[in-house]
Amino acid sequence: MIPLSKLQRDIMQEFYNVAPTRVIFTKRERKDLWEKAKRKDIFSNLPELQKLCPALVHQIQRSYHDNANIQSAVFSECVYAQTFANILKLDVFANCYEDISFLQPEIMNLLKSYSLTPRYAYFNQDKTKMLIQAGGCGGIDSALITVMDLNVYTIEFKEPGAKTSEPDLPKYGEDGKIVITDDFISRYPQFEAMLREQKDLNFFEVMGRNVHAFSDESINIAVTNNYVKKYADVVCTEDSDGYLVMLPCNQISQWASIEGEIRPAGRNHYSVWTPQALMRFLRENGAEIVGTTVTIPVATLKKRKVRGGGGTVTGYKINPLFFVYKSHCEERGGKVIFDLNNVQQLNPTIAGKAFFKNLHYAKVKEYYFGKNTEGAIL
Repeated sequence: MIPLSKLQRDIMQEFYNVAPTRVIFTKRERKDLWEKAKRKDIFSNLPELQKLCPALVHQIQRSYHDNANIQSAVFSECVYAQTFANILKLDVFANCYEDISFLQPEIMNLLKSYSLTPRYAYFNQDKTKMLIQAGGCGGIDSALITVMDLNVYTIEFKEPGAKTSEPDLPKYGEDGKIVITDDFISRYPQFEAMLREQKDLNFFEVMGRNVHAFSDESINIAVTNNYVKKYADVVCTEDSDGYLVMLPCNQISQWASIEGEIRPAGRNHYSVWTPQALMRFLRENGAEIVGTTVTIPVATLKKRKVRGGGGTVTGYKINPLFFVYKSHCEERGGKVIFDLNNVQQLNPTIAGKAFFKNLHYAKVKEYYFGKNTEGAIL
């Protein structure tokens, strides 16, 4: 057994000394809420939701105000954080988007040192213990802080099947070959082994399908070391029976089925950086190009639907790597007309995945604590 750090030991001991607790909404219930939120058919539920999970209500309202997509993972993070707060009896909620005056300068400095921006806070009546649900590029999901001694326990909330992280890869050139830079390796060292195994990958040859050909060793490095860079101590997820479970971040592969993945077309898109390749693909699809104006048969394009948008068509795919927004197109006589400068190119990504398919609270608790929760932990 890999020894636990002091921080891992302390937070896991506190967690497992409380009776097992089911998450406040099951996966099925969260999916139903998510679907209703996408349809904006959730307003009658908001008062009850506000009592049970105020962070979730605020996220829904923000998505409506910003006209942004609602991501199901956000639902799970809010539900897990609220469940964890309930376990610790942190029954006071604060919306940090509206007010952070209650956070002492010392706590703000702590959060800043972890590259975290507070979103929501859960604390007890005397404010001696706080769970800060946070955000920030490269940061972890939450920090549990004991105010008197300023101890920080860092927590990731993950659905039973989730990516540990998914950064953009460096942009490839006109030849389509994967690029491995020192800067990327410096920022994401956990992915170096996976990248080296695919050093001859050509994105133009594999577009339309994701790459999963990695050794078990390289995937394990990517998943296990992911949270070292992000300074996370533990992961909270739900088990097969819907109970919240806590695991040490550096031992995820012991409890989960893990996979590696390179996606030629990730979530983020940018102005085209391989214009020659784009022109080649357009001509292969029968496009007429005059200056920067493209006229192409609509039958050669696939519709692009926004994620979480209820099936709304937002654009046209030239192929899996290139697309143009519908708002930048004119449709006429079975053809689509647009300007070359409006085409977007999707950036490749790399990820490690963890699937907790047969996870059980009791087994995890017994493994680290034995049958007596007051017993010693390694």
